[in-house]
Amino acid sequence: MSKEQLLPQDDDDVENATDRRMQMQRSNVQAVQMFLLTTFLLLFLAGTTLHPKPLLRSYQSKRDDNKYECNLTLVESIPIGLNFTPGSVKFMSTYDAWQHLLDNTKSTLDIGSFYWTLRSEDTEGNFSSSQPGDAIFKRLLNNGIDAKFKLRIAQSAPSKVSPDMDTQLLASYGAAQVVTLDFPKYFGGGILHTKLWIVDGQHFYLGSANMDWRALTQVKELGVLGQNCPQLTSDLAKVFKAYWYLGSNPDARIPSSWPWEYNTNYNKEQPMTLNINKKYEMQGYVSSSPPPLSATGRTHDLDAILNTINTALEFVNVAVMDYYPLLVFTSKQHYWPEIDNALRKAAIERGVSVKLLISWWRHSDESMKHYLRSLQDLSMLSRNVDIQVRLFTVPADAEQLKIPFGRVNHNKYMVTDRVAYIGTSNWSGDYFTNTAGLGLVLKDTLKSANSSLRRDLHNVFERDWNSAYAYDLK
Repeated sequence: MSKEQLLPQDDDDVENATDRRMQMQRSNVQAVQMFLLTTFLLLFLAGTTLHPKPLLRSYQSKRDDNKYECNLTLVESIPIGLNFTPGSVKFMSTYDAWQHLLDNTKSTLDIGSFYWTLRSEDTEGNFSSSQPGDAIFKRLLNNGIDAKFKLRIAQSAPSKVSPDMDTQLLASYGAAQVVTLDFPKYFGGGILHTKLWIVDGQHFYLGSANMDWRALTQVKELGVLGQNCPQLTSDLAKVFKAYWYLGSNPDARIPSSWPWEYNTNYNKEQPMTLNINKKYEMQGYVSSSPPPLSATGRTHDLDAILNTINTALEFVNVAVMDYYPLLVFTSKQHYWPEIDNALRKAAIERGVSVKLLISWWRHSDESMKHYLRSLQDLSMLSRNVDIQVRLFTVPADAEQLKIPFGRVNHNKYMVTDRVAYIGTSNWSGDYFTNTAGLGLVLKDTLKSANSSLRRDLHNVFERDWNSAYAYDLK
């Protein structure tokens, strides 16, 4: 049979052939659709039947992994002779917190520090108040004999004002590995201003207290002690790891992008949820400065401060030693208004009440008062603008006045109606552009209790603000 014989020979045949082809095409399409639908249903049913428990566990672990147990408490150093009214709030001392961490160190202790003067060798006098610092130092020194744990210290480059006699002694006795970070090499200036303890990847101290005997008895300090808090501690450890990398290798350079093991998943956009003291819930994250030391995911310390101010609804209370809208430690001063502008905007545009509790001591610069007055004077614009400034002075007798760099409120924190921020930096531009520091941000949630750490910090501020040691800026 030829091809011509297969072709239709008249109009009826053509019409019938066309109908048959269209019916065959529809049947084929329907068959393909049925096949695909059947295949999809079989695969879905098979997956549901064979793997229901792993899928459920995967969802459950993701939900639970975003909430971590953590014991947190505020710790303070109250200078000898500074007495608050009876019944005022009171927390664990910095000395007791450090002793507690040493008692619980099993394998590793990492300390990030500005300088070390736990002994009183840096002073000419013989001050009995140096004994707590001596006690801490002896325990660390004895570790060279007992070899109970491995001690690593990352410190800023020493100077005449900030010596390293203590760390030299610890290293010479085999009690510690010590590395020094030369910030001018990386940034043209700056220091390692962090004050951080990390114990066994489980516990930590972060706050304003330097490794200085005065920080235990002669200077007012505030920090936070974390216990049985592995997720938050591990995140802090990533920052220390960067310090150790830079200090342990003389040829080390700050990478344009830090390796993945330095990265964090927790920041102001995505904080970790903490079940604190098995009583209440807060969201938290760690911030750091300067930006080149922050790996992927890490919130810059300045951004953490600005975000805390910008999200306040009712009040912003700040307690810092120094406040300047300047780059201070440069050959030529530069205006640096980032924090200053945020406070002004919060007060003027949103009606947020702002209180600044600034330290005043023998080393304070009179010019700081002018910048503080310019803020306070905004309250004259309108009844809705409320900015108040008070200066806090630690009293000193004749003997205490002989102690160099003592008798000062060294606090570095902020508390709002929603957030507690505890840091290691003073508030001038240098501390956020070329100086290393840390911040811990803790935010209340709907599951936060009236006795949350934020509320505790607010009570500390109110105690200090209303004390006999604080007076209005005139």
